[in-house]
Amino acid sequence: FIDSVTHELKSPLASLQLCLETLGRKGLEEDAQEKLRTMMLEDVDRLRAFIDDVLEANRVSYSRAGFVNLGDVSLKELAEECAEAVRVRYKLSEEEVVVDVDPKITISTDRAALEIVVNNLIDNAAKYSTRPARIEVRSRRETEGKVLLEVTDDGIGIDRKNLKRIFQRFYRVEDAEVRERRGTGLGLFVVWALVKQLGGKVHALSEGRGRGTTMRVELPLAPAVST
Repeated sequence: FIDSVTHELKSPLASLQLCLETLGRKGLEEDAQEKLRTMMLEDVDRLRAFIDDVLEANRVSYSRAGFVNLGDVSLKELAEECAEAVRVRYKLSEEEVVVDVDPKITISTDRAALEIVVNNLIDNAAKYSTRPARIEVRSRRETEGKVLLEVTDDGIGIDRKNLKRIFQRFYRVEDAEVRERRGTGLGLFVVWALVKQLGGKVHALSEGRGRGTTMRVELPLAPAVST
């Protein structure tokens, strides 16, 4: 974990410093300045996402089950918003992240918590996919007042022995393709903890290395409010 944290902090900081030093040179062309500005914004976004993961992981570690802000949420609208954010972050086309969610599905839940869950799952799918990516977000109603949300990719996949361990805090798979991508092992822990608080379950499905991954979240349509 310390190695991951060090990398997540030092890499964008070093990049920011280099960009600022370059911007200080005289006679730098406007196109080059704009490119550096874009790089700096990306580094700041990376730092923000990392800090958010750390803070959220700490918060959910000490939170009890229940809902802070219960309200009706359109699953399709939320999924579309998260998908677009990931497209922008990873420079993906609309065809690379497809949302196939019934617009009639409305969940009574904590929108902020569910947004973190969906955003993290789509972000993970993009992070561990090769280009062009093939990511699909889909859902369907289940029996007994439940809804199933799945985020599927055709990325690097997960060995079956790691399918449960990836939800542990700070755990990252010992694999070169995983290690070369940024991460601290907090994102899926946050997903697991929040889904549990929302009264649901989350599972990872994969046929193994190189065969993609499906993240399956089962949520109640109208959970009881804890007191």
